[in-house]
Amino acid sequence: MKKLGLILCALVLFSSSAWADAKDTLQQRLAKMDGFYAQFKQTVKTADNQLVQEGKGEIWLTRPYYFNWLMTEPDETEIISDGETVWVYTPMVEQVTATWFKDIVDNRFLLLLTDNESQVWNNYQVNRRQDQFDLIPTDDSSQRFVITILPTGMISNFTIVEEDGQNSFYDLSHQKMGAVDAKKFQFTVPANVTLDDQRQ
Repeated sequence: MKKLGLILCALVLFSSSAWADAKDTLQQRLAKMDGFYAQFKQTVKTADNQLVQEGKGEIWLTRPYYFNWLMTEPDETEIISDGETVWVYTPMVEQVTATWFKDIVDNRFLLLLTDNESQVWNNYQVNRRQDQFDLIPTDDSSQRFVITILPTGMISNFTIVEEDGQNSFYDLSHQKMGAVDAKKFQFTVPANVTLDDQRQ
């Protein structure tokens, strides 16, 4: 029994170490992504693999805290972080929502991509299989993430998996690493657009 107990302890310690190593490796690779641009194709499917939606768009990132996520199809939506405020602009309904960056909870994936120091990392266990990293929540979050990132910091694809099994797969292309024009992270509310300001 003592030997069995030692084996179990060793397995637990090994598993914890493996999770820590996987998280460290992922963070080290993300840290190389000072600036990043890519086009993406989105495929959304249900848990039983039924197609829900297809889309496309572009993404720009500058670590830490800055991102511009532009969905061009099927409907245009733009999510921009200027480092302090996150702007969500939907031209079709002529509305913009403004939220403090520190308060966003629905875009955890973008927080993880842009900030190695974010407390959100404490809520995820990371498993690794070569260049693919599986981020599994350890709190009550409903989202799991899978990201394929090369040792150079280049992201190939990622998946956002909801609690009900629906998954959104983003296949990246035309990736570029390097400085991004700061104007990509600036936003001015257009005329005749309703502002829902939640920064109170």
